[in-house]
Parts: sequence; C-alpha cells; structure tokens
Amino acid sequence: MSDIISREVPTYDARAIESRWMKTWDEENLFAVDTDPAKPKKYVLEMFPYPSGDLHMGHARNYTIGDAMARQARMRGFDVLHPIGFDAFGLPAENAAIKHNTQAAAWTYKNMDQALATMKRMGFSYDLDRMVKTCEPNYYKWGQWIFEKLWERGLVYRKKNPVNWCPKCQTVLANEQVTEGHCWRCDSEVEKRDLEQWYIKITAYSQELLDDLEKLPGWPERVKQMQANWIGRSEGAEVDFTLCDAAGEPTDTKITVFTTRADTLFGCSFFLLAPEYKGLAELVAGTEYEAAVMKVVEDSKHVSAVERAQGELEKHGAFTGRYVVNPINGEKVPVWVADYVISDYGTGAVMAVPCGDQRDFEFAKKYDLPIIPIILADDDPLYAELKNEQGRKVTSVDWDAAMVAEGTLVQSGKYTGMEGGKHSAGEAAIVADLEAAGSGKRSVQYRLRDWLISRQRYWGNPIPAIHCPKCGIVPVPEEDLPVTLPEDLNLGAGETLAEDKDFYECTCPQCGGPARRETDTMDTFTCSSWYYIRYTDPHNDELPFSREAADRWMPVDNYIGGIEHAILHLLYSRFFTKALRDMGLLDVDEPFTNLLCQGMVKDENGDVMSKSKGNVVPPSSVIEPYGADTMRLTILFIAPPEKDFDWDTDAVAGANRFIKRAWRTVWQLVETGTDASALDKAALSEEGLKLYRERHRTLAKCTEDFDRQQFNTAISAIMELVNAANAYLNAVPAGEREAADAALVAQVAEDIVCTLAPICPFVTEELWHTALGHTESVYVAPWPTFDAAEAAADEVEIAVQVLGKVRGRAMVPVVADADAMRAAAEQVAAKWLEGKTVVKAICVPGKLVNLVVK
Repeated sequence: MSDIISREVPTYDARAIESRWMKTWDEENLFAVDTDPAKPKKYVLEMFPYPSGDLHMGHARNYTIGDAMARQARMRGFDVLHPIGFDAFGLPAENAAIKHNTQAAAWTYKNMDQALATMKRMGFSYDLDRMVKTCEPNYYKWGQWIFEKLWERGLVYRKKNPVNWCPKCQTVLANEQVTEGHCWRCDSEVEKRDLEQWYIKITAYSQELLDDLEKLPGWPERVKQMQANWIGRSEGAEVDFTLCDAAGEPTDTKITVFTTRADTLFGCSFFLLAPEYKGLAELVAGTEYEAAVMKVVEDSKHVSAVERAQGELEKHGAFTGRYVVNPINGEKVPVWVADYVISDYGTGAVMAVPCGDQRDFEFAKKYDLPIIPIILADDDPLYAELKNEQGRKVTSVDWDAAMVAEGTLVQSGKYTGMEGGKHSAGEAAIVADLEAAGSGKRSVQYRLRDWLISRQRYWGNPIPAIHCPKCGIVPVPEEDLPVTLPEDLNLGAGETLAEDKDFYECTCPQCGGPARRETDTMDTFTCSSWYYIRYTDPHNDELPFSREAADRWMPVDNYIGGIEHAILHLLYSRFFTKALRDMGLLDVDEPFTNLLCQGMVKDENGDVMSKSKGNVVPPSSVIEPYGADTMRLTILFIAPPEKDFDWDTDAVAGANRFIKRAWRTVWQLVETGTDASALDKAALSEEGLKLYRERHRTLAKCTEDFDRQQFNTAISAIMELVNAANAYLNAVPAGEREAADAALVAQVAEDIVCTLAPICPFVTEELWHTALGHTESVYVAPWPTFDAAEAAADEVEIAVQVLGKVRGRAMVPVVADADAMRAAAEQVAAKWLEGKTVVKAICVPGKLVNLVVK
C-alpha cells in the first residue's frame, strides 16, 4: 500500500497505460501456462478464428468473454490454459490470392499478423508460445496422420455419389455446408453432380454422438437439440416391396423402404422414389414416361435437400409407368418420382400414405391419387362406417389435410380394430408378420450421413493418398508425411493442384511404379476438429499430442463461440474426440464440458454487422479514443453474454466514465489506507461498518455472477462497491477517519482493483502497481475473499398490499416475524387504512404483506 497522503489523483491516460503494460506483459511472458500439477486445471478456449482480415466487434466480444474467464480463473488458483491460433486454410484466402495476384500463404500470414496485433491491443491473456496455425506443415502433418489412422480403422473411404457442387467455389460441399440450397460461403446456388469423393465415416458414431449429448449439462439445450435433430435417429422397420416389370408382372427385384409407421401399410396408395435414386433412369429409359421423369430429376438439382425434405415448397412428380407389390396385402401400387423425397434419408424410396402424412396428402391431391383412410379416432364419423371393414370401401376423402395418424386401424385386413400408432399393438403385429414372411425387419435409421471431405481447391490440407495403376489407392508412408503444398502455384492464372505435375507425379510406395498423388485437399473442418487437443502439446514432433498432455488438460472446461457452429464444427469435433479416444490417444468422451454461445453484436439500427453492408464497427474505433479497457467493459456490461445487443456509443462513453471514476476512487482510498491485514471489524466506525458489510455483499454477488458467466451483473456489483466506497469517502473526511477504517479502505481499494482486473486488465495493472504499491502482476493476485454470513442482508424490502393492490414498500429485518411485518406494513399503508379495520394480514416472509380490510 502506498504511504503518500493527500496527493493529487494522477490523470487517467489509457493510451500510455495500455502501451506500457502491453510491452511489459510481452517481455515477462506473463501469460505462459504455469503447468503446476499441484493446482487444479482450467482450460478456457474461444473458437478457432479464421484470418480473413482485421477483427470486428463480434470477434472482440467472443475473445473478451473468454479472456475474462481465464484471468479470473488464474486469480482463483487454477492452472490456466488459454491459447490462441488460426484456422488458416480455406477458400477465402485462395480467392483473395487469385484476385490480388499473390499467394494464399502471403495473404493469410498478413491477416494473422494483423489480427494478433489487435488481440495484443485488447489485452488478451494468450499463451502465444502455444499458437497453432493450420497452414503450417508442423500442424497439417498431423492432420494427415490422423486421416491415415482413420483410414486404417475403416473410417475413411472413397466412393462415387451425387454430391453438392458449388459452381462459383468450384468444389463440393458437405450436406451441412448447404444452407437453403446455397453455398454456406458464397451463397451461390448449389448443383448436384456425380463424383468420386473421399468420406469420413462419422455415421459409425451416430448413436454415441446422440447418447452422449446427455453428458453435456453445460451446453445450451438448443444446441443439443439441433445436434439431436441433425443426427435424426428413427426407430421403425425396413419393408421390401417387389418391383413389377413393364407388363406389370412381379420380378425378383426388391425395393426396400424404411418407415416408422408400418401400421399404415394398408394406406399406401402410391410409391415414391427420390430423383437421385440409383436405377431410376433405367426404369423409364425408352418409355413414354422418360421425359417427364427426367424433368423432375433435373429440376430437383436446383433445390437443396433440406428444402425438399421440409416439404414446404410446391411438390413435383411424375409417374414412372411401373408398379410395386405391397407385401402386406399383395396390392400393386404405382411408382412415382417426387422431388420432396431425398436420397439422404432411409433408402431414397418411400411408401406414400396420404391419409396420415401431409406431404403425401398434398401430392395425392395435386395428382389425383387415392387417399385411403386406415387409422381413425373413435369419435370420427367415418370410424363408425369403417370400424368393421377389412377390405377397401373408401379410397378418397374430402379432407382439407391429412389426419393425425393415431387411433384405431380400419380397412386394414386382419389388423382392423387394433390400436394404431408408433409402438402400438397394430404396428408390432404387422412388423412381426413381415419378419415371419421374410419381407421386413426392425431397423434404426439416422438422418446423419457420412462426412464428405474432398475439396477441389489448392489452399487446404493435401489428402495423403496415392493412385497406382497396379496397387490401387494406397496411403502415403508415415515417414513421408507431410505431403506439402507447392508454394509457387500460379493461382491468378487458374492453375490448380490437378495441373501441377511437380505435385501429382510420384512413385507408388508399394510397387515402385509411376503413380499419381491425390490432388483433392481436405475440408478445412478437419483442421478445426482437433486443434484444441494440439494446444495441449503444440511442439510435439513425434505425435499430434502426448497422452500425458491430453490427460492433463482435456476436456476444455469453457468453450466460447457462436451458435452458427452448433452443427458443423461442434459435431465434427465431438466425432474426432471419440475416434482419437478409440485409437488410445485420449481418455475423454467429449471435447467441451461447458459451451457458451455468445450473442451477436448488431449495429445501432439492429442490423447484423457485415463487411458487405459497410456497418462493421472495428475495435479500433473504441480503442483509439477511449482505450481497450473501455471496449472490454462495454462489451461485457451492455448485455448478458448469450444475448444479442445493438452497438451503443452512449454505452461506450458510460463505460469510460466508470473506469475514470473507479480510477479516482482507488487513488482516494489509498490516501489514508494502511495495512489491509490489520482490519478489525469491532473497531470500525458506523460508516466504516456500512462499507464493511457492503464489501462482503458485493464481493459475494460479483463472485457468484462470475461463476454463472453473467459478467454484466458482476460488473454491476463492482459498480455498487465503488459507489459504497465513494459514499464512505463523502461521509467521512480524510482527517476524521478512525484508525481501524484505514485498514478497511485499503482492503476495499484492493478489492475494486482485483474484481475489475479480469474485465479491465490495463487500468487495474496500473493501479495495482502505482496506487497500491505491489510489485507482482494483479493477474497473479488472489481473488478477493468474503464472508457469506457478513454478505447476508440484515434487511429486506417487501411489498405492501391493501386488498391485493400494491400501496408501497417497506424495509423489515430479514428475521422479522409476522407481527413485525404487519406493523411495518400498516405504517406504510396508513392513509389507505383510515376509517377501516384490518381483519387479516397475509404475510409472505421476505416478499410481501397483504392487508385485508373492511
């Protein structure tokens, strides 16, 4: 504690303060991980940034939240890992290089340098020695190594399939990267093409990915639900329909459908194939139906699978001229192609039951196909007519929409009268009979499809595979990894890896003959699916990471990032973690224990910030006039971290005023402050006792709110402590303060600085050293302690009602009994009680008193 008395408060100079401490922290390597095994660990991580240019306010919010968590965790005694790196591969860098006639690496490194400079200005406490850049060979070598290990385990394969093709990006896209029929990056309309591509078998973990969502109580429920929906587990049955030839005679060919409602088989009045269904073209080749069918096929390529499956668009279809035989009743059912059927779910074939499915109902209405009611509620007027009908009596209805398919089976052969519905007696009986006849079986299906990782672009991790005319496709030997990207590709002239002989010409490692290196690169999500583990051991040149390092730090305790990554990044990362665990490299099932999805930062008009709109607020617009501490405080105080907020320049000015006020308050407190360890509650003055109690109360609230990651209310508690300190300073002139109070004000000064330190690190570091006289960083100071009993309020405010209407509020002791509460209430409500008699007082302790009068 400084012993200078009655000195003038120094001017708060944000630029000078921040410049000084930014340099000092760098020189002292202050944020390096302690790696002290005696301490509990805390791994705090913000989602991998992509270096597309300088940071914007959305980045600043993400990183500020994580930095506040990391700084406070270290002050609370944790060994903290808080790293940063860059998801540096990707199409934007390649496109920028083409546009500016440069190399993708040069553009990427320039952006990374710029982003790092901005991060330092914002005071983020990263251990820069652990930095990871995915475009560096010492990182992507291990991505190739993991690829080959997945390949060895049967989790990587290559096949020809209809894929999503972006004509502008000139590459394929995974299903997850197509949004409403458009490319997730450039918004171009996506096409379907048949190409041979590389896949990672994420579906091998479908059930575990679904089940283990229960192990994530620290994740937002909406994120878990989004993942559950994307995985899409459905229990049902596979049913074999027999295909008829052109003359209508049954053949040996079976078309299998998956259905969750085998109980509705008697209501199947037509049969649908997806436009991508293999063999569809052969079914109609040379027939009068070919042109109409192929038009549906071609038109469907311009609508995303997601949009088609949702069934909200107008439905289009065509009759193929063929029939299938329904195995439950032997009826022949016409086969149509329909654009709302997709090949990515089930088998790409659907038994259409229009009485119970709205999409089938709309299709049947449009094309005048039968609608056969087979499941009805007992109070439905049609039920009385059909409840005993086993054969067909009604094949059309005048309904406006499909019925809810729950109730009793009708027109369903021997199953008529049985209960219908999922897991019903009727469904069980029908599936049992199908199984006995060899035409059906129980099955579980998932919406999730294997991860297509091939990209026909340069700036990505090369796939370590070699195509040999004799040996087939073989992996690059481990000792030859990494397969490195050429640095002299002429991107501006349109040169690609597939045209670079120096890259693709090679020798087969098995037979020694001439071979061709794979020229596809990996989806960049393969790079960001395991980076958080590399941070635990970033300089390992023997393995991607050591088991010891992974066991020390994994899983990530606090992960911060946008809701837009709920499916892509988070699902892929969960898969990688499980696959690496099964290779014996990890001992955790899930990568991220707690997930915080921060809200968006919008402009002053409530519009989402974007470069194309020109409404992005750069951090420099706040840092230059006010300082980084003001920017950080504004971001954390303006709204809870999970909520969106509109950028508010008035809030910026208000945050700056508070920092200056806290600055003055701390300096004024230290004028008469002495050794805080000499604090004696019994010797405090009356005003000192008020400040003492407020100290414990606000520290308790601030600590609890930090634990809940509600930084805005934690800051409010710090503001209340500053206000309480100023109230004391105003009430008790410096020359009249009791000796005991001097220790208290010294303690409060330290408390203000320490609690504010995770949020405003520069100004608090300055105060910690210059005002409070410490020699070590506030970053390593202990978090303030408090007494929960002292933090408890002595009084509580209650509402006072008369005949149920609020007439005022009263302060009563927390321990007040009903009589004391009634007396306080009657005093507050005196004017509403004149001429009346209180016949009853309804008291709710700590809440309200309702006076009943007559």
